[in-house]
Amino acid sequence: MVSHKHVPVSILAIIALVGISVLMLSVSYFNQPAPFAVTYVGKATQAPQNTVVVNLDVGEYIANEVEALTESDFPGLRGGTVHAKGGATDYDQSLRFNELGQFMGGRIVFGRDEQNRVTDFLEFDDAVFKFQIEFGSGLRSAVENGRMRDIEDEEFEMLGDVYSLVEARVDMNTNRIVLRFFGGFGAIEFEDTNYMDDNYNDFGAKVNGKDIDARVKIRATEAGGELVIYSIQYILNANSPQGDLQVVPLHCTREFLQYPTGLLSPNFDICYKGMEGEPAPGAQTISGNEVRVQPSGDDEYRIYAQNTRGQQYWIPLAQLPGMYGNKGRNLVFVEAPNDAAPNINLGDYFMVNSKNDISGSSHVLRYDRFEQNIAYFEDLAGDVRKVTVDQGTMEGALFVGDGTYRFKIGAGNAIAMDQTNDGSINGGEARFVVVGGHMLDLGPGFTVTLITPRRLFDEAVADETTTFDILFGGNIDLNVPSPQGPIFKLASSSGGRRQGMTEFGILFDWDTESDSDSLRIVIPGGGGVIKSGSFGQVFISLEREKLVRPLEVPLPPAKCGDAIITPPEFCDPPGSVCATQNLFQRGVCSNDCKKCDVINPAACGNNVLDPGEQCEVAADCAAGQTCAACKCVALPPSVCGNGVVEPGEQCERAADCTPGMACSGCKCVAPNCQIPGKCRVWGGCGMNDLLMIDGVPSGCVSPYESAAEGVDYCGNTVLARGNRECNYMDAAAKKDCVCPRKPALELPAPIEQVSAWQRFVLWLRGLFSREPALELPAPVEGVVCANAAPCRFWDARCGGKGFEPLFVDGVFQKCVDAYQAASQGIPYCGHKPAAQEAAYCNYMSNDPREKLPCVCR
Repeated sequence: MVSHKHVPVSILAIIALVGISVLMLSVSYFNQPAPFAVTYVGKATQAPQNTVVVNLDVGEYIANEVEALTESDFPGLRGGTVHAKGGATDYDQSLRFNELGQFMGGRIVFGRDEQNRVTDFLEFDDAVFKFQIEFGSGLRSAVENGRMRDIEDEEFEMLGDVYSLVEARVDMNTNRIVLRFFGGFGAIEFEDTNYMDDNYNDFGAKVNGKDIDARVKIRATEAGGELVIYSIQYILNANSPQGDLQVVPLHCTREFLQYPTGLLSPNFDICYKGMEGEPAPGAQTISGNEVRVQPSGDDEYRIYAQNTRGQQYWIPLAQLPGMYGNKGRNLVFVEAPNDAAPNINLGDYFMVNSKNDISGSSHVLRYDRFEQNIAYFEDLAGDVRKVTVDQGTMEGALFVGDGTYRFKIGAGNAIAMDQTNDGSINGGEARFVVVGGHMLDLGPGFTVTLITPRRLFDEAVADETTTFDILFGGNIDLNVPSPQGPIFKLASSSGGRRQGMTEFGILFDWDTESDSDSLRIVIPGGGGVIKSGSFGQVFISLEREKLVRPLEVPLPPAKCGDAIITPPEFCDPPGSVCATQNLFQRGVCSNDCKKCDVINPAACGNNVLDPGEQCEVAADCAAGQTCAACKCVALPPSVCGNGVVEPGEQCERAADCTPGMACSGCKCVAPNCQIPGKCRVWGGCGMNDLLMIDGVPSGCVSPYESAAEGVDYCGNTVLARGNRECNYMDAAAKKDCVCPRKPALELPAPIEQVSAWQRFVLWLRGLFSREPALELPAPVEGVVCANAAPCRFWDARCGGKGFEPLFVDGVFQKCVDAYQAASQGIPYCGHKPAAQEAAYCNYMSNDPREKLPCVCR
């Protein structure tokens, strides 16, 4: 028969087995202890799910039995996912009751207390507990004006209460960070004056605006203008107004604390029932630690375990195609055969263990780099270690936990290390010792063995071993052989699960639902010795209201400003940061403490996605939508020809298309007149052009007549409208023409009369051309460009010589350069019809006799 000190708690079971009554306490509103506020009465009416009972010998610390509590012990410590603007991250919570080098936690003492009574009590010498939140991939935010707005207003659960992160301030010059939450206990503020170091910040917490004697460490790193928070660690120091913090029987820790709000939750407390006799056989108390084997995708496995120091590790276990480690890095757990044959390369993971015993201190690190005679190692539990290497011998010593691990650097900066702390490098194998003294042994091959040393049994028996195998194929998988040992045999359960328990009471929970299975191993905590004599019972609870009952005494009156939230108050003190009841809006506590006055209301355009807003920029909306007044609305229909390439358009001009393509109807098309309307193309008609109507060949036409009618020509190269060869003369040149866009009429600056410079230019032209001698006929009646459009007409008012009057709707406007006006498509009007091929009419000649026969084309 194997019995254990603690397994999962059930208060009702304890009542049935040992006759325990529920603790009944009054709620403490003051800092003074209330020694007679607790009594045993009646029976438990509810079965608490967030309570752990720990049985301790006199002189034994809580951490001897329970180093840490996690979600597997308390539903109130469940983790979650934060979907911040900077990215999503998972988070986990834990409670710890000691930390090496920081505090030992509580223990049972029999002696004289602060009231000069000889009794037993629960005493905390240095600190009460450590609360920790870890963010898996990091809580990430850009830093703007000292604020991490990407994570503000995000919700978290802490010790069973919901909080909103209402303010996150950081100074990246001094590395100071302040995180302010509002929720279940009011306002909680954590501060670390240097998030880059590994030190705790004294008095680094405030609750409802009042300082708490606690140590705070916020681990964060800077990355490209962003700050990434990886953990928040909080240690409440053990302070009592009457001296040492001592909890007498039938009382709870909250009553004796100088800073009771330092417990961070109104439902969290550590209570002491007092000394009890030996429990009945099979009485259950607390579950121990947990080992988890989880896939990462379908090609890697990680294994989660805590070492004997309470440090949590996610160990890269195995990867396809078949090796220990991950991402191409090896996990090395067998030493090199000697110091001349290094086997740990840069980037590799390796395991070390101080001794092959239940108290061994195991760690997994990654060999990061070697530079300037310093070797850098990343402890997967969160620390970075630097070791100076002797330049002559290339040897160094890594100090981790309880071990000193000598190593030597060889070729390629690879290292050979004494991974077993036995003083030599000779091929020894390091095992990972988990909380309670059980060992994980990797190999041979890809078999992992969980060893329960015989010292943990109450009788001298052989070590208990239980194995599982890592399998490699199209995806990575695992297998748990069954049966194993004297009693282990798997049985199928719901949801594709198979479960079995070893003789020691270790539960194997194998989930076979996915292609890459997962495995959960629940190990009863501590040793398995049957308790004899007397022991003290400590209740650790996140549901204080189910363990205690107010005595028939009136509640203290609500006093706004005393930093204690007493109904009907909503917050306290006035002016402290708070959040509205739905935790979606931050604000400050009102002057009467009865509501949270919202500040910084949603402001469209502040680049922060406030409640009620759908977007701040178009990127916040779905495809086909844009952001207007912080609402996602459908994009307006595209307008072809507005010069802006909009959704659904390919081009607005030929330059928007690839070379050789033309822009038609805001689509890039081959230049073959596949466009609505009329155009001309070259080919199949000799010296004539092929007429296209709506993209359909419609016969051969004269290029001159068609040009006169304004039918454009399409080819391969855009040419100026004034290039007459494109439209009229040269068949070879036509191949390189495309439909030119009709130019907007850009009228030159008005010229009311010919300037002296113009007259000089005309005089120079006259030197090289013969002045025609003729009587200029008077303009014919009614033929003075009276049509409703711009046109040109020849008469003497502009002096000839290349300048002509411009008419618009029959009204003279100004004198214009004949060549420039012609290139802009402004037609010429004359006295009588003439053949279109008389191109000199518009372009070449200043001879009035040649212009007179022209008419408006």
